[in-house]
Amino acid sequence: MLTTKKTIMITGTSTIDGVAAERYRAEIDQENPEDTAIIATQSNKTLYKENRATCREDRAAFEEYVYTLQEEMLASDEESKS
Repeated sequence: MLTTKKTIMITGTSTIDGVAAERYRAEIDQENPEDTAIIATQSNKTLYKENRATCREDRAAFEEYVYTLQEEMLASDEESKS
Protein backbone atom coordinates (compact mmCIF):
# COMPACT_ATOMS: atom_id res chain seq x y z
CA MET A 1 0.00 0.00 0.00
CA LEU A 2 1.28 3.44 -0.91
CA THR A 3 1.52 6.01 1.84
CA THR A 4 2.30 9.62 1.00
CA LYS A 5 3.27 12.62 3.08
CA LYS A 6 3.29 16.26 2.04
CA THR A 7 6.30 18.16 3.40
CA ILE A 8 7.98 21.50 3.03
CA MET A 9 11.70 21.28 2.27
CA ILE A 10 14.03 24.14 3.16
CA THR A 11 17.67 24.25 2.11
CA GLY A 12 20.57 26.49 3.01
CA THR A 13 24.32 26.72 2.48
CA SER A 14 27.13 28.14 4.58
CA THR A 15 29.40 29.70 1.96
CA ILE A 16 32.94 30.94 2.57
CA ASP A 17 34.47 33.03 -0.23
CA GLY A 18 32.00 31.57 -2.72
CA VAL A 19 32.65 27.94 -1.72
CA ALA A 20 30.09 25.79 0.11
CA ALA A 21 31.48 24.64 3.47
CA GLU A 22 28.28 23.15 4.91
CA ARG A 23 24.79 22.49 3.56
CA TYR A 24 21.55 22.37 5.51
CA ARG A 25 18.25 20.69 4.76
CA ALA A 26 15.05 20.66 6.75
CA GLU A 27 11.70 19.03 6.19
CA ILE A 28 8.49 20.00 7.95
CA ASP A 29 5.47 17.71 7.76
CA GLN A 30 2.57 19.88 6.59
CA GLU A 31 -0.04 17.76 8.36
CA ASN A 32 1.94 17.59 11.61
CA PRO A 33 4.44 20.48 11.76
CA GLU A 34 5.85 19.14 15.03
CA ASP A 35 7.41 16.42 12.87
CA THR A 36 10.47 18.34 11.67
CA ALA A 37 13.92 17.08 10.68
CA ILE A 38 17.06 19.17 10.23
CA ILE A 39 20.23 17.78 8.65
CA ALA A 40 23.65 19.43 8.26
CA THR A 41 26.28 18.03 5.90
CA GLN A 42 29.83 19.27 5.55
CA SER A 43 30.50 19.88 1.86
CA ASN A 44 34.16 20.80 2.27
CA LYS A 45 35.60 19.42 5.50
CA THR A 46 38.82 21.46 5.36
CA LEU A 47 36.97 24.71 4.72
CA TYR A 48 34.47 23.81 7.45
CA LYS A 49 37.26 23.14 10.00
CA GLU A 50 38.92 26.45 9.15
CA ASN A 51 35.60 28.31 9.55
CA ARG A 52 33.73 26.41 12.26
CA ALA A 53 32.55 29.56 14.04
CA THR A 54 31.00 30.99 10.88
CA CYS A 55 29.41 27.66 9.95
CA ARG A 56 27.96 27.31 13.46
CA GLU A 57 26.47 30.79 13.21
CA ASP A 58 24.99 29.94 9.82
CA ARG A 59 23.59 26.66 11.16
CA ALA A 60 22.01 28.47 14.11
CA ALA A 61 20.45 31.04 11.74
CA PHE A 62 19.12 28.25 9.52
CA GLU A 63 17.61 26.41 12.49
CA GLU A 64 16.02 29.64 13.74
CA TYR A 65 14.47 30.16 10.29
CA VAL A 66 13.10 26.61 10.24
CA TYR A 67 11.70 26.80 13.78
CA THR A 68 10.07 30.17 13.05
CA LEU A 69 8.35 28.64 10.01
CA GLN A 70 7.33 25.62 12.09
CA GLU A 71 5.83 27.87 14.79
CA GLU A 72 3.89 29.82 12.16
CA MET A 73 2.49 26.55 10.80
CA LEU A 74 1.53 25.36 14.29
CA ALA A 75 -0.18 28.69 15.06
CA SER A 76 -2.07 28.51 11.77
CA ASP A 77 -3.22 24.96 12.61
CA GLU A 78 -4.46 26.15 16.01
CA GLU A 79 -6.37 29.03 14.41
CA SER A 80 -8.03 26.74 11.88
CA LYS A 81 -9.12 24.36 14.66
CA SER A 82 -10.74 27.21 16.62
